[in-house]
Amino acid sequence: MKKTVTFISALMIVLFVCLSVCVAEDAASSGAVQKYGDIGRLSKLNITEDELNEVLKDIMVDSICNRYVFYDTMNDMIMALNRGDIVALETDQNTVRYIASRNDHIVDRPPYMNPNMLIFCMLLRGEDTELRDQISACITEMNKDGTVEAMKQTYIEDVIAGKEPEAIEPQIFQDAKTIRVAVTGDRPPMDYISASGEPLGFNTALIAEVAKRLEMNIEMVSVTCAARGVALASGVCDIVFWMEVGDFENWEGANFEDQPENTVVTEPYMSVPLWWAVLKDSPVVNVYRDN
Repeated sequence: MKKTVTFISALMIVLFVCLSVCVAEDAASSGAVQKYGDIGRLSKLNITEDELNEVLKDIMVDSICNRYVFYDTMNDMIMALNRGDIVALETDQNTVRYIASRNDHIVDRPPYMNPNMLIFCMLLRGEDTELRDQISACITEMNKDGTVEAMKQTYIEDVIAGKEPEAIEPQIFQDAKTIRVAVTGDRPPMDYISASGEPLGFNTALIAEVAKRLEMNIEMVSVTCAARGVALASGVCDIVFWMEVGDFENWEGANFEDQPENTVVTEPYMSVPLWWAVLKDSPVVNVYRDN
């Protein structure tokens, strides 16, 4: 009787192992990618969360994440990452590095897919092409003379390393035009608002230098990331710091732009890779894809 029981047990083990191997081989042969959760992104203006996921549904088949989830503020998205509502926070590399530098349990990682560049510029109303051209000329000049590079070190690299950005005191020009600039605080250390509500950081320094060269006055206006387009269209501000996505938007089936109608953009002042913030103990922390 004991021999019979032992034989049956051994047979069951063999059958279980064979079944496991077969299931693993079937999964490998099907090319299925294990899914770990969702990806968080700041809300877009011209496309909803559902529309984005519909456009990218074929692309996401090869992703380790299920879908994109939109958040109106960076703080909301960081809290979602900490709660486990999302497994990755996707934004520009500078912002991810800043977040990781201020949170011991978060690390920065290259994205599993979409190794693209994010292009930073300024957005203005369509009728303000003259001002757009003036700002573009300043940006070109500042890139050539090393001003932008020096600002990157002071207001991005040094801040990520632990320093807090200093307040910018824009030069005042009597009887000059005043341009209102929106700051959200959702892309530190570039778009940065201090705990006391004061706009600081790289973008503030950049626009202050532009205004100085154009002999114009600037006024900082605090708006939420999701309200930038409305703030610009309604005249609450004249300039919004803007981000355009590189090759990602031009993938087959994903030809859309987030730029609102009747707006114009300046020359880019910076390009930064798309990047992920993930929890240190996340299952995706060491999952990569050769691109």
